[in-house]
Amino acid sequence: MAKKGGGGSEGGAAPAPARATVPAVAVEELPRAIVQRVVKDKLAELSSGGRRRGGQEEVNVHKDALLAFAESARIFIHYLSATANDICKESKRQTINAEDVLKALEEIEFPEFIGPLRIYLEGVL
Repeated sequence: MAKKGGGGSEGGAAPAPARATVPAVAVEELPRAIVQRVVKDKLAELSSGGRRRGGQEEVNVHKDALLAFAESARIFIHYLSATANDICKESKRQTINAEDVLKALEEIEFPEFIGPLRIYLEGVL
């Protein structure tokens, strides 16, 4: 006699639900509050002609748009880090350094990020 709601597997429990992968995804998510702050600050800066929050009205961003920004940023970070890792391994090293990231930005065709990132790194280091 077949078990009710058994899911079609014989002689055992039903397969584990797909939720088993949820913790890995949750760990990789960018913090929503930070994504929201970055997006809103940049949009406010662009709408005020480059001035920082100079009395301009606040820009509202729909929840779905914030999720799209967060997922896009996560994918970009994965792509950039994988490319930097490849560059690092080509140099027979195990630790990715800032130059690997800068070379990766050029390789994935985002050279416009290199100048501002160099300036930031010089100020921090």
